[in-house]
Amino acid sequence: MFIKSLSHSSSFRQATIIAFICLLISSASIFICDYILDNIMKSHVKNMIFENIENQKLNNKFNSSNDLSIQLKNENYKESRKDHFTFIFDAYGKVLLGNKQNVSDSQIQYLQKHNINSPDIVSLKDNNVELLGLLVPLTDGGMYFNAYNVKPMNQQTQIISLMTGVGLLAIQLMILVISLRFSRHNLYRVNHIIDTLEQYASGKHNVRVNSNDNKDEFDQLSQEINIVLERTQRLMGEVRDITSHVAHELRTPLTRLQHKLINLSERVGGKELNELEQAIKETEQIQILFRSIMRLSEVETGQVSHQKDNINAYDILHEVYEYYQPLAENYGINIKLEAQKKHVFCADKILIFQAIANLLDNAIKYAPESETITLKIDSSLGNTFIKVSDQGKGIPEESLHFVTQRFKRLSSKKDVFGHGLGLTLIRAIVSLHNGELVLTNTHPGLCACIKIRSNKTTS
Repeated sequence: MFIKSLSHSSSFRQATIIAFICLLISSASIFICDYILDNIMKSHVKNMIFENIENQKLNNKFNSSNDLSIQLKNENYKESRKDHFTFIFDAYGKVLLGNKQNVSDSQIQYLQKHNINSPDIVSLKDNNVELLGLLVPLTDGGMYFNAYNVKPMNQQTQIISLMTGVGLLAIQLMILVISLRFSRHNLYRVNHIIDTLEQYASGKHNVRVNSNDNKDEFDQLSQEINIVLERTQRLMGEVRDITSHVAHELRTPLTRLQHKLINLSERVGGKELNELEQAIKETEQIQILFRSIMRLSEVETGQVSHQKDNINAYDILHEVYEYYQPLAENYGINIKLEAQKKHVFCADKILIFQAIANLLDNAIKYAPESETITLKIDSSLGNTFIKVSDQGKGIPEESLHFVTQRFKRLSSKKDVFGHGLGLTLIRAIVSLHNGELVLTNTHPGLCACIKIRSNKTTS
């Protein structure tokens, strides 16, 4: 997974492109260097051949192959270098002078059959010997061939080309290694930004992007993101405060209005009484909404009165079970309790009871087609998991991430009373306990899980 993410990062792709360009340059440099060195070597060999002819003072001895060979023999001519070869052929191709031991028969036959009218540069390649020399036609039809074995020279020059390529390849590998380190570092910073934004979107509004003192583009981006997150959180807080303030300010006038409507309903009858009773019911719903908003605000800000203590999770679930059993029977639903009778964790009993009760109430009202609703307690790695599972339709996957926001109602049924604050309040209660509310579709049904650390208080 990490390798896949790294390969998709722009910095690693840039480094790979640079390394590929270096590879092309190193490959081209090997061929170019080899070509240049080969030309330099051949030019040097030609100069050596002409110097040999000049030193041997043979410029005026090219009339007769026999005379030329006799002169060289009389001068006790001997090759001064093992890679230097001199051959003289008569008009019939017979070798008058030259050591044929280190030269192949095919190369000798080529020279014997090669007819030219002017001096010519000849290159003869064999498995053991690669001759590069000057073939000079003599006046009597013979040939004079002065050559060097350039194969050892080629082997030496190839080492230069190879070392050049190896050096560039080493540079390429260094670029890849260094770029890999920077790419991993940049990928870590990008993933940190993405993770922070995902946590913020999931409801953890206190998270911020960590920034270093490098003052690079990532630091600037982190600072701008933090500014946006701070402003967003402040605006959200202002909206919550305004909502709570409005609910608090309107609560008293609504109470007086409700009392006046009740007093008025006692003095009228008929159609007017029905309308007054409907108005009284609507004011009660508004008051319930205001109380829910104020309760939610108290829990979110931590101002609610709460006392954490060691409590038995089974006792709470059993109380919720007995409280909602009559309502479940009205819907034809069976509530199943699966829990050990001794499971202690640290929490506020009243708030946790309210959170579990809200989950069970939602399961009964919004999943009436369920035959069974299961209350379950699990524990793992120091965590307590309180689960409420139904067999309803669940929640659409695209709605899971915002269903716990304020006033978010997925059901359009008018016979189901609610304002979209139940899951928001549950999430706030769980967050007050440093826990987490996890909603998972189980197909069929929905599993709402409250995850809280099982830390116990010591007396």
